[in-house]
Amino acid sequence: MTNTPNRTALACHILLGFVLAVGLVGWLGLSRPLASAEPASLDQSFASTAGPFLQQHCVRCHNADELTSGIRVDHLDAALEDRQLKLWQAIRQVLRKSSMPPEDEPQPTDAERQAMLGWIDTALDVAQSRPTPKNGSVRRLTVEQYRNTLRELLLLDDELTDTLPPDAVSRDGFLNNQETQVLSPLLVETYLDIAGKALDRCLVDPTARPVIQNFRMDLGRSINPQPCPDALILGANSLLLNNADFQVTQPIPAKSFAFESFAMQTKFRFIEGYQGNDTVRGWRDYDSIYHAVFACLRGAEGYPQGRAYSTVPDGLLLRPAIPSAELFGVDSTYGPRANFKISLRELPDHGRFRITVMAAKYDDGLLLDAQTPTQPEESAEAITVTAPQSATTVTMPQAGIYQIDLYAAKEAKPQEVTLQLGTREFIGTLQSPAFLVVRLPAGELPFRLTSPESMPVERCVATRLPDDHPLAQRFRVFEQRSPRVGVHLGLRRDCGSTLNPVSTPQAVTSTELRPYIFEGAIRNFPSPDVEADNVNYLAGIREIGVRSEYTDGRDMPQLLIRSVEFEGPYYDDWPPATHRNLITEAESQASTPEAAQQVIRRFATRAFRRPITDQEATSLMAVFEEAQAQGESWQNSVKDALQVTLTSPQFLFLTEASSTPDAEPLNDYELAAKLAYFLWNGPPDDELLELAATGALRAQLDDQLTRMVASPKFHRFVEDFATQWLSLDKLAVLEPDRKQFPRLTRDARLHLKQEPVMFLEHLLRENLPSRHLIQSDFIVANEVVASYYNLADQTESGWEFIPIPHQQPELGGVLSQAAILAGLSDGREANPVKRGAWVARKIVAEPPDDPPPNVPTLPEDRSLSLRARLELHRNQTGCAQCHAKIDPWGLPFEAFDAGGRWKQEAVDASSVLPDNTPVADYHALRRYLAEDRIDQVAFSVLKHLTTYAIGRTLTYRELADLKRESEQRRETEYPLQDLLRFVVQSPMFLEK
Repeated sequence: MTNTPNRTALACHILLGFVLAVGLVGWLGLSRPLASAEPASLDQSFASTAGPFLQQHCVRCHNADELTSGIRVDHLDAALEDRQLKLWQAIRQVLRKSSMPPEDEPQPTDAERQAMLGWIDTALDVAQSRPTPKNGSVRRLTVEQYRNTLRELLLLDDELTDTLPPDAVSRDGFLNNQETQVLSPLLVETYLDIAGKALDRCLVDPTARPVIQNFRMDLGRSINPQPCPDALILGANSLLLNNADFQVTQPIPAKSFAFESFAMQTKFRFIEGYQGNDTVRGWRDYDSIYHAVFACLRGAEGYPQGRAYSTVPDGLLLRPAIPSAELFGVDSTYGPRANFKISLRELPDHGRFRITVMAAKYDDGLLLDAQTPTQPEESAEAITVTAPQSATTVTMPQAGIYQIDLYAAKEAKPQEVTLQLGTREFIGTLQSPAFLVVRLPAGELPFRLTSPESMPVERCVATRLPDDHPLAQRFRVFEQRSPRVGVHLGLRRDCGSTLNPVSTPQAVTSTELRPYIFEGAIRNFPSPDVEADNVNYLAGIREIGVRSEYTDGRDMPQLLIRSVEFEGPYYDDWPPATHRNLITEAESQASTPEAAQQVIRRFATRAFRRPITDQEATSLMAVFEEAQAQGESWQNSVKDALQVTLTSPQFLFLTEASSTPDAEPLNDYELAAKLAYFLWNGPPDDELLELAATGALRAQLDDQLTRMVASPKFHRFVEDFATQWLSLDKLAVLEPDRKQFPRLTRDARLHLKQEPVMFLEHLLRENLPSRHLIQSDFIVANEVVASYYNLADQTESGWEFIPIPHQQPELGGVLSQAAILAGLSDGREANPVKRGAWVARKIVAEPPDDPPPNVPTLPEDRSLSLRARLELHRNQTGCAQCHAKIDPWGLPFEAFDAGGRWKQEAVDASSVLPDNTPVADYHALRRYLAEDRIDQVAFSVLKHLTTYAIGRTLTYRELADLKRESEQRRETEYPLQDLLRFVVQSPMFLEK
């Protein structure tokens, strides 16, 4: 990292860069006055008509002191600021309805009322015709955009942005609004730190030998010929594998470059240790790699059927890892079942790593429920084995699916038995004779049963099932399912573990062992970070979790794990790609000022997303020269210049420089950056920049949009936009009542939050009509989400989201998605006010006014229905007017509970909407929105897309133009990708 004396110099260069950047855009265009579009007569008529009317009939109740219903009008004038136009529209509406002034107040004459309405109409027409000021813009990258840019620019996966403060949320709900983005000296200091750390991670000494850690754990019954003699106990509820059933080695990886192998420590001295189940105080000495690496299965014991895990000669068998129910006193907090982890003391501090899991789908059998009937013993298809505890060989006349029934010699409580068929083993609790359904080959089959002495089994009957038998059909579905191997990395806690997934789970479809590779950056995962000299035996334990991932609880073949191998830091070559991306071998060997200038120019051009100017190049080279003069090495001097580049406004901001207050087209580089940060939430790629360099980008805008929507990076836009537009962050802070909603677990919420994102992404990629946002005959779900809606058997996608026909009238569209509805509750009961305000703001773009200060809460009398309590609340002073625009939208959602699921009992979900349209229930509301108000729904989509795309609040005129333009697309049913194209091709996007 840059030394302290140099840090002051770097800060001075950064400050100079900000001064230069501000000069480029004319202090953000704010120093240029805007030409007034309002005629002088508007001021005169306000003084003669509108002003006196407001003073006589409105100001007494709606002023800075009274604020009746949270409304103030004493500050209104003829300036017609955009923020006041909504209030003028509301005044026009109440005057037309004659609902104001109240009946007990003096009333204006018809002539006065008409004169006031005429003035407002004229004023709003003037406001609508007022040109939108175009003074260029400067927008700071959001935290997410900065993170993506740093990752792509440096090829660095390390997460370094967690020290940045979160972005502020604008009134429109977005994080990229230029009006809410601030840049403080502390934030610049944080950027400087991040840039230094990032470059330290990227640049290496090319002549040094890297140190690489590599170890492998092999698994299998009695695989270790020299197991650790100590009886290891790794703390509370730790179920370590038998020491003979795993073996740890440190193989040397094959590399094309020289490196040093890291050897893990084996000698330890701790102030306490374990002997049997007892904690032993006092100094304890250990000398074995098995005190550095443990094979641990920690978590709640027991499993619905069969063992959560078992060891067979070929490896470790794992059933799907059922998540903890998170209910205190009912379920364990130690983790899921099965919860296999490699616990270890040493991992690299940073760098990429690779974990390779040798795994296969076990050729498994289906354990049967206690209620399953046995097959007739006298059947011609039945084969009986007597004295099955003795190893024997049975000749199977036909290949097929067989039911295995085990008959105990005497009654006994259910106990565990092990059935060996050939090389396969099946372990389960024998609760009734019906035990297993399995596919068996024809010919000789070794057979053996192991059962407790207290429950001897006197015979075993294997009966071939006909193809149309229900159990045979069920088994065929079972054997077609594939377990999914997932890898997790983190740390051990006293009451469990903190683990994060490494990339995404992978389907294991073959019964042959194959490698499954997982990669990540070590610093992105939880770390214990204890002091180096901690002498507690359990301090600083890291964990690598390997799981058969759980989705919906359906029967699944077991996952066979043969070995787990770790390598880190992982390098394909040396120096690594992160170094070669910044400095080539030739430049490093030359180490001249000319080579430094070449590195700095190339990097700054990519960082600034345009060719750098000579002035910028001179400024950055001055950083290099100053560092050289202070005795820094060539590479460190280059690094200083790159660090200033990463902290400069040209990198941190999206700048659209304007020379006049009039509308000007974006230049091609500005357009490339704006397009990329809109559709990819990250920097432009080489193709966009090459088109910008040749001036061809604008002509190929439509083709580029098609390419960008098809890119995997498009998901970053959808996730960011959908989360902010639909307020999905509310689910993350929800604390649901787990007794009422046991299925709304933390794990379920993680998947449910992705549903709206993946649904919107599907609609955009497929260019489907906007009505699908309201009514759709499919959902986009994975097995976890489908299970939440009782559709578990409709998909075999694992964690992958795919379209699924639902055939449930309440499902389809964003209005019924549990992540949204649960997030708009308090975790105990539904909240029609929150849900109604959400529909008004997000779906129909008719946002209610901000609530007045000191709004009273809902009455706490739970003997009353929620509808009745809302009625009492609305009748309080200052509440009715706001709630009239909110509650009618929310009441139909009373059909959904606080967990976002459809209620089974009948409820009153009727409502009269703000435009006086009656709806009988939620279904009627959806039909109304999808048919009668689809124009407004499409306008809302366009409004939010445009606001997000240009990074500022739309003006009154822009909203009016947008509404007019959107309605021209009614005949095409407002396809969503077409709306995206409209935004990109609009003057609001293309001009500055």
